[in-house]
Amino acid sequence: MSATFEARYPGRCGVCDEAIRVDDLCTYVEDEVAHVNCPQPVALADPCPRCFMVPAANGACGCDA
Repeated sequence: MSATFEARYPGRCGVCDEAIRVDDLCTYVEDEVAHVNCPQPVALADPCPRCFMVPAANGACGCDA
């Protein structure tokens, strides 16, 4: 696990894309600055080979529209 640190500059979290404010506790996740308490991102499903959209949780994609 990476060391934690207080942010010295504002920015965007590499995991949740929410704002990082000065003094927020952060760490590195795959070379991106992230909040310490961010959940790990959920892996996306493979895109549909016909419409190239990532299917929704129910399996529907752009072909179903």
